Amino acid sequence: MSSISPTISSTGVGSGLDVNSIVTALMNVEQRPLTLLQSKGSTIQTEISAFGSLKSQLANLGDVATRLAKPDSWKAYSATSSDSSVATVSAGAKAAAGEHTLSVSQMAQAQVLASGTFASSASTVGTGKLTIEIGTTANGAFTAKSGTSPVSVTIDSAHQTLAGVRDAINAAGSGVTASIVNGTGGARLVLRSATGEASSVRISATDDDGNNTDASGLSALAYDPAATAGAGRNLTQTQAAQDAQFQIDGIDLTSATNSPSDALEGVTLSLNKVSTDPVTINVNVDTASVRKNVTDFVSAYNGIVTLLQKQTKADPTGAARGALQGDSTADTLLNTLHNMLHGTVSGLGNGVSNLATAGITLQRDGTLAVDDAKLSPLLSQPDQLSALFSQAGTGDAQGFAVRFQSWAQGLTGTGGTLDSRIDGLKQSADLNQKSQDSEQTRLDSMETRLRTQYQQLDTTMSTLNAQMAQMKSALGLS
Repeated sequence: MSSISPTISSTGVGSGLDVNSIVTALMNVEQRPLTLLQSKGSTIQTEISAFGSLKSQLANLGDVATRLAKPDSWKAYSATSSDSSVATVSAGAKAAAGEHTLSVSQMAQAQVLASGTFASSASTVGTGKLTIEIGTTANGAFTAKSGTSPVSVTIDSAHQTLAGVRDAINAAGSGVTASIVNGTGGARLVLRSATGEASSVRISATDDDGNNTDASGLSALAYDPAATAGAGRNLTQTQAAQDAQFQIDGIDLTSATNSPSDALEGVTLSLNKVSTDPVTINVNVDTASVRKNVTDFVSAYNGIVTLLQKQTKADPTGAARGALQGDSTADTLLNTLHNMLHGTVSGLGNGVSNLATAGITLQRDGTLAVDDAKLSPLLSQPDQLSALFSQAGTGDAQGFAVRFQSWAQGLTGTGGTLDSRIDGLKQSADLNQKSQDSEQTRLDSMETRLRTQYQQLDTTMSTLNAQMAQMKSALGLS
């Protein structure tokens, strides 16, 4: 009688059926749809990231274009002084290149008033009310400044000390600042106005002691230039308010401050001291700033072009394939960028009417470069560059910065092309994730079912093997 051997050999628990290996092999086959979904999801996330980078670069180009679309951005000037100890200067967009002479005969200064001496800052002055007015003093007569109102400062018991009066005045916003100077004789309250002859001060007191003009109590701080010393003119003027007086190109000028910003159009002066020796002021075009405008535009353009070229790169092997290779939106952006460089700005005549004539040239690799031989002569007279970039109008009459500004903002603004594209990809990513979750649920359920089935089979085979062993033993075959 031939021997009977088990059809399944045992290598472990039960029948020896390798449940894990069988289930793993089956699940690897079932896993393929999920793997494809995961790969697709990864691709979508890469595209979202790529469009995010594009949006950032386009926003940068838009920011640069927005700045260069403003004519004032091309009106950059620098100013120098032949003697900075007398005056320093700075120039703005409204300046004009040229040379000027400056002499300073008088500096602007604030009025300074000082009280009598007190033992300390904690000494009691008195209570009541101080009324502060700002205006002009001429020949002892005070005239309030038009458009201003008197400021009342209440001095109550909490502020009746010299320090308290100081704090109350400083909190009132009257145009007068108060401080305490401690000298060998004691403490004095010092009041200072703004500079300029129209910033003189008159102070009247309503003294709780009943006498508003004497030199005791709160009225000790009264100051009326028309009054008698000690009877209403109780502070001492240590410095009179006055305007700065100076000449530019022989023209007499005055200023309430030592930093007149309107004496020389577009130029701010900082007067430092009196000098009858003329100082030379030179205002020149800031060619470095104008050049930077051009190079900023070129850099911003090259940044987005280089990124698009990388992201749309084709590679048959797939190793260096761009994240947006074959994407119609990215391809359209790159083509539009190149097309926008061509053409002219109408209305500019035969001068600088296109980028090439301004020294901005298109390279074979699609990026821009600056031709200094063409650009440099234009830097000292930037009006032509300003028109090329910032001219307002419609269609071909628009300057290049105006065109790029409008285009970039339409792409990167809320609800723009890139937002719509990114939103669409995010929706695809959400759907993909839901599909992954659903597929994973299916796989988990299948794996549980398979393990149950094969574990039951293992148990059944184990039982059959045991029965076979008993039969062999009973037949004497073991």
